[in-house]
Amino acid sequence: MTVPRGYVPAASAARENRRAEKGALQYDVYCGRRLFLQGENKKMSISSEKMIERKEIMDGNILHVTVDTVRINGTDRTSTREVVWHKGACAIMPVTEDGKIILVRQYRYAAGTVMLEIPAGKIDRDGESPDCCAARELEEEAGVTGELISLGYSYTSPGFCNEKIYFYLARNLKKGMQHLDEDEFMNIEYYTPQEVEAMIDADEIIDAKTIACFQKARKYLPGL
Repeated sequence: MTVPRGYVPAASAARENRRAEKGALQYDVYCGRRLFLQGENKKMSISSEKMIERKEIMDGNILHVTVDTVRINGTDRTSTREVVWHKGACAIMPVTEDGKIILVRQYRYAAGTVMLEIPAGKIDRDGESPDCCAARELEEEAGVTGELISLGYSYTSPGFCNEKIYFYLARNLKKGMQHLDEDEFMNIEYYTPQEVEAMIDADEIIDAKTIACFQKARKYLPGL
């Protein structure tokens, strides 16, 4: 039997772990190799990165794409960051008087499939507040107006994009006027919170903003 270089038997690794509990380094075993794990007193310093050069790639109607060279953690080291810049968006979970959630079903070209989602849309112009965007998108897509309750926000893909999406619950709904964009086609559907939860668990709802907003809105939803 060939013993891999750096191999540590499980029993020996356990003893080393116990001995190392008071030290700066601990050992672990993965695939028969010795790994060094930094202790609590060896945490890496995390700080912001400074952009020192930017290359413009695309300036579109929705997205702005750049390739940035950044200086890492105040050192002399640099790295490249490919970034998608986005003005932000709002997503709204409308709840009817009888406790049904309004969802819209539409085709998503980038995903290549039809998705069931809550009404949502991007902040269209500079200076538009998230509240105004949410009210506008709620009526445009769901054809209703209502009282908006802020549920906070999240970043959708912070590894490469700065898009921040603001979540809302809408209640005390009143009939408005649905007016979709020329290239938008969607159906309005109604589901109980229990049905929505079951569809999330079954991967029938696979839209991230809908799943996140549902979790944030749970305390307002009947029967959950």
